[in-house]
Amino acid sequence: MSKSIKSNYIFNLLNSVSQLLFPLITFPYASRIMMADGIGQVQFFSSIISYISLFTCLGIPMYAIREVAKVRSDAAKMSTTTVEILLLHAMLTILGYVAVAVICMTVSDVQTDIPLFLILSATIFFTAIGCEWFYQGIEDFKYVAIRGLVVKIISIALLFLLVKTKEDILWYGAYTVFGVLGGNIFNFIRLRKYVDRKIIDVHNLHPLRHLKPAIHIFVFNVITSIYLQLNTVLLGFLKDVAAVGYFTAATKLISMTMSVSNSLSSVMMPRASNLIAEHKMDEFKSIVQKSYDFIIAISIPLAIGLIFTSKSAVLLLSGEGFYPAILASQIVAINIISISMSGVMGIQILYPMGKINIVILCTFLGAITNVIANILLIPNYGHYGTAVAFALTELVVTFSMYLIGKKYIPIKLIKRQHLNYLISGILMGIVLFTIAEQNYNNITTLISMFLGGVLVYAICLTALRDPISKIIMNTITSKIKK
Repeated sequence: MSKSIKSNYIFNLLNSVSQLLFPLITFPYASRIMMADGIGQVQFFSSIISYISLFTCLGIPMYAIREVAKVRSDAAKMSTTTVEILLLHAMLTILGYVAVAVICMTVSDVQTDIPLFLILSATIFFTAIGCEWFYQGIEDFKYVAIRGLVVKIISIALLFLLVKTKEDILWYGAYTVFGVLGGNIFNFIRLRKYVDRKIIDVHNLHPLRHLKPAIHIFVFNVITSIYLQLNTVLLGFLKDVAAVGYFTAATKLISMTMSVSNSLSSVMMPRASNLIAEHKMDEFKSIVQKSYDFIIAISIPLAIGLIFTSKSAVLLLSGEGFYPAILASQIVAINIISISMSGVMGIQILYPMGKINIVILCTFLGAITNVIANILLIPNYGHYGTAVAFALTELVVTFSMYLIGKKYIPIKLIKRQHLNYLISGILMGIVLFTIAEQNYNNITTLISMFLGGVLVYAICLTALRDPISKIIMNTITSKIKK
């Protein structure tokens, strides 16, 4: 991978990790101040707003990244495309606030605290002006990461200063909006640096031309969210709420782990879109193969690591009462590999090539698999059955994507090089198993596993003279020299 992609990946990973870690700092404080009913009130209103925001965003963020990336070398086209997409989002946002007004006037549960609901509805506005898709499209991940980090630090300070009693629920609501989307104000203002209003022909603006392709992304997002939500919905109906709790605890770990590999797809998609638009197909093929190799190199140890660390991690994060979540967490660990593979094929290759319909079809096949498997497995196996259904779903998505889109996917799915990662991962697993057998407390075990696992995996790759280890070592050496 080129130097800029490495830097982009690091900055995007920093942004993703910060989004996971900051709630670990703020939520314990907020939950003790707001108590369960206060947190529940904000979460209930936020969930309503999130559905409205889902429709006002349509599929714009993901679609816009590709479109900006395709024209970023042409200032006039980039400015025109950006303004058109902002106008389309503005139109949808107006419809969103019509929905907010209707809900405020008709839903009695919302009428209990309309000011809080309106404060939380600012999410819709901030999302519309945020245009983070623009900065991802031009690959300015450094700005996105630094801005996000600064805003999160400020928001934490405001939380501790303004939220001191349960009566400060409006301030807590404002914090939840600002902490996530406050930086979007700076995004919008900073657009002046890139968008030249003088070269935009107002009469040639056609924002609605982006509606149909954005809807395709929206359909993909809806199908994905449906089968992800169906796991817990079916589990709740066919078993009980305790099983839902165990499954939720199990999937929290994989969500945190997946941020490491998902960050690369976010970085690669705009680069791939740009190379295709400029007809640099040889470079495109080379770069996605390197990306795939790197994804395999990190997803295998992450999956193996999650299998062995699940016990200590679940008990540390959720408590002794969630012991049944451990096996479920170990079952879904395989998803780290399958989701990473489908991310490369779907987000980095098929979508930039305009083959979103293949991605939608494969996701739909996964959704059908998920429903059938859950119905068959939940009655007898509870949350373990849901974990198996979830793992099976992602395998179906991954392999159907490769089989259906094979003629468009210019990568080797299995290479001799990948054997290095499997061997290194197995040796790492042996070390992790040995550490797990010691009678350390959960924190000591996790730290020992992390340090030991990383060290063993790195030593093995170096001994095998793997290309990925050489790239990492060269990067470290160059940084030290600088």
